[in-house]
Amino acid sequence: MLEGNVNEYRQANQENKSVNPIAAAAGAACFILALPAAIIGLLEFMDSMEWNGIFSSWTINSIIYTVSTLMILIGSGLSLTGALNDTMKMGLGGSLIAFSFLDLIRRISGINKDLGMDWYQGTSWFEAIQWGWVHEQMELSFLGMLIGIFIMTR
Repeated sequence: MLEGNVNEYRQANQENKSVNPIAAAAGAACFILALPAAIIGLLEFMDSMEWNGIFSSWTINSIIYTVSTLMILIGSGLSLTGALNDTMKMGLGGSLIAFSFLDLIRRISGINKDLGMDWYQGTSWFEAIQWGWVHEQMELSFLGMLIGIFIMTR
């Protein structure tokens, strides 16, 4: 027969922290936004498969960009709702940083390839970075790395 309280020997799997209602609402919004992002990414992937095949750079870029966006949304949602313990935060944050870095490398190489084409001859990186389609792509990659850092330190 056991003597004493058994509950004092149990270890909690997750810290019992209260979540700010505004942060929980923002996390829920991230989860809700992940569904249309996944649908758009799937449609883009299917279009790329139809026109370019499975092993083309467009298809691979489509996969990388979609997964990166979904990791940002779902990772932010999990972090804001308080669903991650410390180990999961480190793993998710590190993988988000690594995947966003891969995303940035692919985007920069794609921009270099586009700038090397005939209709952009003579355009420098300084001129190209001012175009919306160029700097917005890189901003998303940097945002993913920054969110990964915030997830790890929060």
